[in-house]
Amino acid sequence: MRSTARAGLIGLLAALLLASALSAASARNLELSEQRIRVTWSRIEFGNSLFTLSCQLTLEGSFHSRTIAKVAGLLIGSITRTNLKSETCSGLGGGTATPKGFPWHLTYESFTGTLPSITSIRLLLSRFLMEFVVLGIRCTYGTTTDNVTFSAALNAAREVTNLTPLEGRNVGHKLEGGEFCPPELRLMSTAGDGLVRVLNTTTRVRVTLI
Repeated sequence: MRSTARAGLIGLLAALLLASALSAASARNLELSEQRIRVTWSRIEFGNSLFTLSCQLTLEGSFHSRTIAKVAGLLIGSITRTNLKSETCSGLGGGTATPKGFPWHLTYESFTGTLPSITSIRLLLSRFLMEFVVLGIRCTYGTTTDNVTFSAALNAAREVTNLTPLEGRNVGHKLEGGEFCPPELRLMSTAGDGLVRVLNTTTRVRVTLI
């Protein structure tokens, strides 16, 4: 009798674990612990054939909802404020950088990993404008069709740790500027930079599958 009860309990636990795994694997949505975020790069690099500027940059914004459907191209949030300290910029000719054109749009693209073990979420940044003045030359980047992809890395607890421009999909195109302005601008950052936190706190945003 005792062994039968134990077998039944083991079977019940196995069924519950299987049901939980199937539920996670079929999850249609992502749920965020918080909506308002801040992203801080100690150094983010803007570069092309004319100049390379490395600057301290902070972005602030919010997601429209704590629940995000896993639908590619879905508008999920916006960046409404930046703090780019031009005095921290280093590179050819010094130069200045000025973010413009708010709000910038955030859309969902995809995730990496296998459900339920997601390792990152890919977000598209669009409708951004960046104006640079380097060696007396003024160039503005960010066209209506530009979509720069960022990878939001998740740790084992499914907390967003940092945001990184994705190599090969990190290009903005010239909107305004003379013939000396190169046609493209690349965004790059070192691994582990671009820290993501809940706005005005040191708390990380947690992602749950629902």
